[in-house]
Amino acid sequence: MPLRCANRALCNPSSTVTGPRPAPRALRDLDLPVLLFLAGNSRTHDTYEVATRVAAILPHVETCVLPDVSHHALPHVAPPELGRRLSDCLVP
Repeated sequence: MPLRCANRALCNPSSTVTGPRPAPRALRDLDLPVLLFLAGNSRTHDTYEVATRVAAILPHVETCVLPDVSHHALPHVAPPELGRRLSDCLVP
């Protein structure tokens, strides 16, 4: 028996599912360091455009682009740089 999906947007692999975005003002008022990891091989977004836009809004952002990783592979591949940068950020 074939399975059917109640929400076609979630079943279509070419559709992007996103949550609500925080308001830019809320991000500008954020007064703590932010470490942002971006997948260099993302098919969902232009990595360097996202990095530029985030830097314009977040006052204390440090962006790390992982060049040979896709968005979905990021948690599975875990390049050594990911662990090192997380440790440096969490343990000053």
